[in-house]
Amino acid sequence: MDSTMNNLDPIERFMQRMAASEIGAAVPSAGTIWWRAELRRRLALEERAMRPMRIAEGVACAVGALAAVALAGHSGVLATLHFLIR
Repeated sequence: MDSTMNNLDPIERFMQRMAASEIGAAVPSAGTIWWRAELRRRLALEERAMRPMRIAEGVACAVGALAAVALAGHSGVLATLHFLIR
């Protein structure tokens, strides 16, 4: 540390250390940046396309569960299940 660093408050010293450490930071190539942006774009499009199907799947599961509960409450179904279990 040089003498000027001792006269600074802790926040300024921290900021100077951070600025000095970023000098040697590796910058990705333009191709890498483009590839990542393209990947993000494709994933966003896929997510957007799948959203209605996920909603429909959730609704179908809920309807199926309600139908199963309704059928299980029916006495004929319970008797049939009891007969099958024996």
